[in-house]
Order: sequence, then C-alpha cells, then structure tokens
Amino acid sequence: MNKHCPRNYRSLLAATLACVLTTPVWAAQPPGTDPVREEVKAVLNQHDEAMDKQDLKALLSLYADDPTIAMMGTGPGEFWKGKAEVETAYKEFLKDFKAGSLKHQCSDTSGGHHGEVAWLVASCNMQDITLDGQKREYVLNVSAVLKKEKESWKFQTLHFSNLTSGDAPPTEGAASAPAATPAAAPKKTP
Repeated sequence: MNKHCPRNYRSLLAATLACVLTTPVWAAQPPGTDPVREEVKAVLNQHDEAMDKQDLKALLSLYADDPTIAMMGTGPGEFWKGKAEVETAYKEFLKDFKAGSLKHQCSDTSGGHHGEVAWLVASCNMQDITLDGQKREYVLNVSAVLKKEKESWKFQTLHFSNLTSGDAPPTEGAASAPAATPAAAPKKTP
C-alpha cells in the first residue's frame, strides 16, 4: 500500500465501495422500466455484500477483465491501476473496519447508460466501525464507470473522494474562491 495513503483513506474507499451498491442511481425512473438500471443495481448490491463480508474474491470478480481497470481516491498516491494494484488496495481497506459495520445513505445521485457503458455518481453520508470499536462518520463522493462484459456489468473505474478539511462545501448560490490546482501525484518508478 502506498505510504502516502493515510489509513482514513483506506476506510473511505472501503465505505465508498459499499455505498454505491444500493444507491438509487436512476431514481427519477420508475423501478422496472429500465433493465440496465436493474442489472447495474444488482452489481452494486453484490459489491455491498462483498464489502460487508470482506470477501476479496467476490469484490475482484465485479471488475472488468481488462488490464486498464482503475480505482482512484482523493489524494496523491491514491491511484491503483490493474487488477494486482486494485487487489492490494482492497486488502488494505478490508483491514480498517469491522465486517458488517458499513452503513450509508446517498441522498444525491445520478447516472445513466449508453450501449455497453453505464455510469453513476453519488454523494453519501457514511458510517463504519474501526477494529478498535470507534464509530466513524463522514461524507463521501463516489463515481464509477461500468461496462457490459459477457452478459454482465463490471466496474471499469471507481473513484471516491471526501472533503480534505473540516469545512463543509459552500451552500448553493454562495460565491466561492476558485479551486486551487491539485498537486500532481508522484510518479511510480519502474
């Protein structure tokens, strides 16, 4: 695991992955009207169950069979490319919370699909319990791209982020300063 990745981010990814599973991504459409919506929701539910059970094999089976799969967090060094790196990241995430403790509520969601590609975004209130019994609560933003592969939907990319300070985001309509350009993540040496 990258030494630049604080343990809190590991738990955030674990919780992020759990939060996307039962999120009503296409809430504006009545249930059952879009078969793709139902298929993607089933994949997300499988992800939730695997995270909660800390089932690494089941988690990895939900990713596309593609060497370019990727998972990204909030900060520098939180960019995992390929199955081996994604697996290593999950192993670390699963060490950071008690199985069965992940809870989420995603009040703001969106998503869609076109052909063999589906996407989703969500902003979620998260909770989990650390191995030493401490309850954690935080807000997490999630986005994912899935692709149809052999009659099922698989994650191609997954991204999660959270506020990096104690400040809440600006309220709607409030003037805000332009965002600073993020620092470049350190390049890996071969």
